[in-house]
Amino acid sequence: IRWLERLEMFLYRRARLIVPVTHAFRKQLVKRGIDRGKVSVVTNGVDMSRFRPMPKDSSLVAELGVEGKFVAGYVGTHGMAHHLETILDAAEKLRANGLEGDFRFIFLGDGARKEALKQEAHRRGLSNVTFIDSVLKDEVARYWSVLDVSVIHLKKTGLFTSVIPSKLFECMGMGLPVLHGVLGESADIVRKENVGIVFEPESSEQLVAHLKALRTDKPSYEGYRRNCLLAAKKYDRTVLAMEMLDRLTQLGVRDG
Repeated sequence: IRWLERLEMFLYRRARLIVPVTHAFRKQLVKRGIDRGKVSVVTNGVDMSRFRPMPKDSSLVAELGVEGKFVAGYVGTHGMAHHLETILDAAEKLRANGLEGDFRFIFLGDGARKEALKQEAHRRGLSNVTFIDSVLKDEVARYWSVLDVSVIHLKKTGLFTSVIPSKLFECMGMGLPVLHGVLGESADIVRKENVGIVFEPESSEQLVAHLKALRTDKPSYEGYRRNCLLAAKKYDRTVLAMEMLDRLTQLGVRDG
């Protein structure tokens, strides 16, 4: 590891331009002695040609049996870092509150914890939870369309405060409000753009409370939808690509 860190720092010092995808990464680089003048942030973003507002896919709604239900979905990797048991806990709490028939949770994707989560949902008898295997990339937007809200979640640890889940930008493009259980820079984006609600990671109580609120508070819900679409324009990959090109052009002009 020490040898790799020496190689890492050598490459940073020799590079003329370093482009991290978060401001937290930039701060870390500067803290480690890298010239801040050559570190420029260009975040990840959304492919607006693929992820855009669309009506709920009626055939998918019927297939999944979610007509008339408030649908919360997790789309992405079902891994060790995501602690998706929090969502199962929320589903169980809603059942205990007599609201099992009003809400449905959809898990789309795969990962190291997928089978264990399925078994745990079965053990608890959670009929309001549906697991779907990974689908082709061209099909993902259809599944986003079925959701009323997207749940983004990572473990409660300082390790994840510097990351920005890319699905946040896809939700913006789809006009889909988020319930964001991640600390740090990504939570700052959610608050700044007002595209959803930040809750404490691993807190199923807060998740349940916000799900109930979004289902009943239509003005706030529609406001988040509008804000998603406005924010998506800032994180359009075409716009971000032009920013990257501008950085490279400036570098060429300066060196020339």
